[in-house]
Amino acid sequence: MIVKNNNLNADIEKESKSAFRNWVWVVVFATTFAWVESAVVVYLREIYFDGGFSFPLVVKWEDGKHVIDPLVRIEFFREIATIIMLVSVGWFAGRKGFQRFCFFMIAFGIWDIFYYIWLYVMVSWPESLMTWDLLFYVPLPWVGPVITPVLIALTMVVAGSLIIYYDEKGYDIRWRWYDMVIELSCGLLMIVAFCWDWKNIIQIPGDIERTGIPNPFAWWLYMPAYLFSIAYFAVRFRQIINTGHPIPAGELDR
Repeated sequence: MIVKNNNLNADIEKESKSAFRNWVWVVVFATTFAWVESAVVVYLREIYFDGGFSFPLVVKWEDGKHVIDPLVRIEFFREIATIIMLVSVGWFAGRKGFQRFCFFMIAFGIWDIFYYIWLYVMVSWPESLMTWDLLFYVPLPWVGPVITPVLIALTMVVAGSLIIYYDEKGYDIRWRWYDMVIELSCGLLMIVAFCWDWKNIIQIPGDIERTGIPNPFAWWLYMPAYLFSIAYFAVRFRQIINTGHPIPAGELDR
């Protein structure tokens, strides 16, 4: 029995080391990929906005229709391709479904954080964490102070890392379907906060003046959703750890 237990412990330790190596390589990939993303954005800003990072955006309207530059369509698919690449990294790094999703969260979070770090290294932007930024343009412009995506990214890295750590220690990490619904709903509310001012950002013609300058951010929508998502995760994760005692390595879901 002692030999058997030692073998099980050795298996768990071996799997934990493998997961840690994968975690390191995911971080390395996301960090270097962020440099590529930052460089692309610098080029785009140079082409479209004379190297600046300020609002309003250059938007063209003709006969009440938003005229989209062909290069913008290419950028649209580049953003989608970026997400697919990060999902792929998470898929190959994890050894089972939920762990793969956690590695994706880590990859996305590190990529997003270092995106701003590298931009600051390259062009000394953003000036502060409260500087406004255009986050995505799919399907509407997402805008917000730099600190807002950074907070989300940091939370994704911490949450994903904690789940993988305890999962590799043999804890039975199980998330109910409505746990995911609650967390994803909070994420959706934060996305709505980013897109709240979209009509002004793309300067829709109408009977009111559109400056294209971001209005005060929808903190009233973002902060409750962000804080609740963290609180719910913390409570639920503690319940899982307290009740999901370590299980033998041979019974782990591979």
